[in-house]
Amino acid sequence: MQWFYQIPGVEALDTAESFFTFFDVDYDAARLKPCCLPVLRDFHQRLRDNVPLQNHLEAEPRGPWLLARRLLTESYQLHTHGSQT
Repeated sequence: MQWFYQIPGVEALDTAESFFTFFDVDYDAARLKPCCLPVLRDFHQRLRDNVPLQNHLEAEPRGPWLLARRLLTESYQLHTHGSQT
């Protein structure tokens, strides 16, 4: 997960909302509030499971940011769509 902490600005994120703002992920605050801990826990697990390849990161300077953004979006969708049923 070291690659994630090398993204400039990540160390300043301290709330669920700050992660969504930083990674420019659309979210509904009312839907996020009751499940923010499961979303962030899932996001953390996805970060650990998805180690990007170094050569891929060199090809796209924003590669780590884009990967983290996708993983956060997936975590949010999993937990908010699951809470609708």
